[in-house]
Amino acid sequence: MIIRTLQYKDSKIKILADEEKVIDTVYEEVVIQRTIIENYADEEFLSSLVPVEIKKNAPLIIKEMTIGAKIAGVGQMATVAGVIAEFAVKRAIAVHKPAVLIVENGGDIFAYTKKKINVGLFSGENKLKDKLCFGLTEGNTPVSICSSSSVMGHSLSFGKCDLAVVLSEKASVADGLCTAAANKVKGCGDIKEVLEWLVGKEYFLGAVIIVDDKIGMIGDVPRLMKNEDFGLEGKVTKL
Repeated sequence: MIIRTLQYKDSKIKILADEEKVIDTVYEEVVIQRTIIENYADEEFLSSLVPVEIKKNAPLIIKEMTIGAKIAGVGQMATVAGVIAEFAVKRAIAVHKPAVLIVENGGDIFAYTKKKINVGLFSGENKLKDKLCFGLTEGNTPVSICSSSSVMGHSLSFGKCDLAVVLSEKASVADGLCTAAANKVKGCGDIKEVLEWLVGKEYFLGAVIIVDDKIGMIGDVPRLMKNEDFGLEGKVTKL
């Protein structure tokens, strides 16, 4: 397996793939889709905390971002990292048909694998850090695994949540819903209510929420296991 960390402007991308040429295609697609977004977006689109109306002839990636934004009730830019990862993976799959391809963009993952792969959950200084991971197989991918935190990263958050992870077949939905979930969680007592709010959302598969020493799960979540990779923290994207 090949692991690469690449950067384009403020997009820091981690790629796990089985061939170098796959990585090249992923990077090319990241540049293409970022350029499309930059050329389309105005100040309102970039800064709004709720979905904004888009043009009928908007590019496909803008329409995809809007699907997740409307389902989650967040601005389109809350979905951008996950959607870029999804577009990059799907383009590389179409071109190269790799056995394994995982793209992580600022904590948001789109994964495709024909082999068993573990994806670790990192919750900062939380005591649960380095202890949990998802077991992914061909049967539960392709899938988007997006995360949001009130204590890590540079993204705006109105909650108090160590980690909210949402899984969906659509990255825009996973990314938008994890942002909304992290905003809604103000403490351990909110975990159950927020998990129940997620259920029934279109394209939603499952979720994990971690606050302090509490963890809640709901939906179709891949097998959650003890993480044996004690070097996980060194693999986390630092923004």
